[in-house]
Amino acid sequence: MILKTNKLRDAITFALIAGMTSIAGTGVALAQDAPASTSATELDTITVTGSRIKSQTFTASSPITEISGEDFTQYGATTVEDLVNQSPQVDLSFDNFENNGSYGHATISMRNLGPERTLTLVNGRRLPASRNEVTDPSIVPAALIRRVDILSGGASAIYGADAVAGVVNFVLDDKFEGVSLNLGYSAYQHNNDNREIQALNEAAGFDYPTGGSGFDGISRNADLIVGGSFADNRGHAVGWLTWRENDPLYQAQRDYSTCAVSATSRACGGSGTANPGRFTVNRYGPVLNPETGEFENGVIPWPTGTNANYVYNGSGYENGSYLYNYAPVNFYQRPDKRTTAGFMASYEVNQYFEPYIEALFLERSSDQQIAESGAFGVPVIVGCDNPLIGSLCADAGVTTDQAQVTLWKRNVEGGPRIHLSDDTTHRITAGVRGSLFDSSWTYDVSVLSGKTKTIDIGKNDFLNTSIAAAALGCIDPTYGTFAGCTLYDIWNDNISPEAAAAMAGTSFSIYKTSYRSLSAEANGYIGWGFPSADGEEIGLALGMERRDYSYNTEYDGDSAAGNFAGAGAANLPVNASNTVNDFFLEAALPMFVGQGAFNRLDASLGFRYSDDDTSGNYETYKAGLSSTFWDNKLLVRAGYNRAVRAPSLNDLYYTQRIALDGEVDYCAGPVASLDYTAEQCARTGVPISAYGNVPVNPAEQYFGLVGGNPNLEPEVADTYTVGFAIEPIENLNLALDWYSVKIEGAIDGIGNETIQRLCLESNQYCDLIRRDARAGQYDLWIGQASDPLAGHIINLPDNIGVYKRSGLDLSASYSFSVGPGRLSTSLAGNYVLKEFTQPLESEPSTAYECQGLINNDCGNSPRWRHIASANYAWDRYSAGLRWRYISGTDYKDVNGNALSSNIWVGDGVPSYNYLDLNGSVSVGQAVVSLGVNNVLDKEPPFVGSASFAANANAVGGYDQVGRYIFGSVSLKF
Repeated sequence: MILKTNKLRDAITFALIAGMTSIAGTGVALAQDAPASTSATELDTITVTGSRIKSQTFTASSPITEISGEDFTQYGATTVEDLVNQSPQVDLSFDNFENNGSYGHATISMRNLGPERTLTLVNGRRLPASRNEVTDPSIVPAALIRRVDILSGGASAIYGADAVAGVVNFVLDDKFEGVSLNLGYSAYQHNNDNREIQALNEAAGFDYPTGGSGFDGISRNADLIVGGSFADNRGHAVGWLTWRENDPLYQAQRDYSTCAVSATSRACGGSGTANPGRFTVNRYGPVLNPETGEFENGVIPWPTGTNANYVYNGSGYENGSYLYNYAPVNFYQRPDKRTTAGFMASYEVNQYFEPYIEALFLERSSDQQIAESGAFGVPVIVGCDNPLIGSLCADAGVTTDQAQVTLWKRNVEGGPRIHLSDDTTHRITAGVRGSLFDSSWTYDVSVLSGKTKTIDIGKNDFLNTSIAAAALGCIDPTYGTFAGCTLYDIWNDNISPEAAAAMAGTSFSIYKTSYRSLSAEANGYIGWGFPSADGEEIGLALGMERRDYSYNTEYDGDSAAGNFAGAGAANLPVNASNTVNDFFLEAALPMFVGQGAFNRLDASLGFRYSDDDTSGNYETYKAGLSSTFWDNKLLVRAGYNRAVRAPSLNDLYYTQRIALDGEVDYCAGPVASLDYTAEQCARTGVPISAYGNVPVNPAEQYFGLVGGNPNLEPEVADTYTVGFAIEPIENLNLALDWYSVKIEGAIDGIGNETIQRLCLESNQYCDLIRRDARAGQYDLWIGQASDPLAGHIINLPDNIGVYKRSGLDLSASYSFSVGPGRLSTSLAGNYVLKEFTQPLESEPSTAYECQGLINNDCGNSPRWRHIASANYAWDRYSAGLRWRYISGTDYKDVNGNALSSNIWVGDGVPSYNYLDLNGSVSVGQAVVSLGVNNVLDKEPPFVGSASFAANANAVGGYDQVGRYIFGSVSLKF
């Protein structure tokens, strides 16, 4: 078979890489026969993502989707995640629109299996882990991308552990020639005309925006690339410098996000830690200790139904509480500033010796801002005759000499909590490659060093140890005082900014990761092939790789002690490392090469043995078949991979501690709202007498005991792909692939809510539920996470889960001449057949299917997503239209029963259609590009404060804040 050189180099054809699809409409094609005068020996051998074999003709068995480098300019993507996470094979996620709970950086996740199970590469090599031990793609310069390969299915036999769901490989243009300068500007615009939400704000007395927003959330970028050859084309070097900065956008800037809307009522809601403050009051005095038979001081529970909240009314205290609207000050889009730099160079001394180097650098600052800190349920024991509390005891009906008063007060006097994060990352690769002797064999030996460092500074969060002291006037002998202590007069709602400032602390967190690798491989042909292969020889790649990882964290003393009121848990240091030694072998076996209807049959095999210091020894392997028919018009492929994910260092070694972990307590709230009986709730630790009186957390946050487990083993996954690619007529390319991923021994906890259901419904795992009975409330959230007696659920990780994912990837492209130019069209889509999760392998009752549903267990799981595009180019002009589609999801539980608890969701989230327009014109050496995404200014799906809301009342992954308008000017010399 003879191949066109330009097909190999410019399109990376279906025949070579198993059906690559471009989602931007640039077109794809099967390899075509070249004129007889073109010699196959003129072709450069290439390596495709998912294989280490360099070949001119071999057809791979794994499906790959391609995003071209031009797409980033065409659709206004100034960061790599902006476009990659729109691909139907990748989970919808837009990092800058995640605030509280964000990773702090972008991630890439395939098949809804988490970023830890998707391996992200640059030029086929790993990046160092981030502060979360997952890959941060921010270091990749969007301006220098040649293409992005998205490989479906496991690839651990090729790349080692963690390539379970798939691989995303950023391929940079290391042969760039000339000088390129690009300047870009983008912004959002929205018409605030949601009358229903505006009415809710008005009823609550809140301010809200109306009319056009103008340009906001503005982003600016500049990219400089310089590259060229030297020494008579024996060497080549390219360097780059990119800068991007975007402004913050606040939830107050959109009418549908300016108040925290309740999921269960048409009203603006919020947090019970409010302003003015409130007080939960309990009697305090001698109680009988049943273990000793003696009396000791303690909380005397109120009789059923009389435990109440009290607020200051100007002269005394009355029963009542407030809800605080925490939304407006929260970032909707986080501000982000990043600079990337790097260079790639190689010099061919001779055919046997070509040294090369590749260096990537990142400097980034990314801030987070959330609602004010406060006293989040701080208990104090106070004498009823203390003049600070006035008539509180009497007004609350307390007759004992002392009371336990739990303080709830939002720090509106001190301003929002702010986290300022600065990240530095580098990855440097140096190596040498060339031919081995005078043979077809080549070698490549390289060393790689990568490090990340994140410094996170937190401001305006209260210190728990200061709250009680200041609230009792800085003189109470039990709670003491602190430097700068001033009366925090929560009792009379008379708090000065100075008193609030004295109670706030500054936190720091330092995260350091390092990744080093030494790899050596040889690649070539063994000098023998099957007689049926028409002289094509068997290709082989073999080698070894040593990978060293380390993870180190440092915290200030208050963070390590869990002393910050809004932290949700103590931050405990980790200092761990690991070494993995791998040995791998891959073979490409041309089985048959011929003419006629059946052109060729190829098989591929791969094996990797891993010696892991923390996880022991394990093997991964792969097998694949591919075949072409009818002059390479049809490609059929199938593949199997055994993949693994080794536990991360945090999975293994993070210190166990109480932290925010759950979103619901099934036994909290009034009787009328409970789905379980008093007898069932008694299994979870709620006495019959307290049934219906367990307090609900308005913020939907509950405690769990979480942390690491040093006994974890690697997850094991079996992945399968079967599909075909066909060119029925010239320039029309179609591909359809089925994939299946099954992970056993998945690393996870049983789950906070799952443990409760198992206890309530089958009386299992009840010993993992530890309610706090000290105040007679039997809660799972009141108090401080640093208190070992705070109510919580034990939810530690183990190899206990099962995940199954399967679906269909469809792609099509067609290009043809029309009028003065050429029209290119494409479609890339994904249909989910199965999204199965069983948190506890030993309990089939814990299994659930998420395909097509939106609920607390699944989040949002659309069945079908696609991107269709059409681009028309003529003379110096081009114009494009893109259609992004996300199918609707049903609001049902995992048993298929309709849900009604969220009034905003109704029957579910409807289908979403987004239209994007773009155009460009060349003027001399300049290209001017303009575009608008989300032309119709669609708002995201509105679900209120449900647990499946990613930010600001909305489901994540959808366009969040309206139209995106972008433009750029590029100059190339």
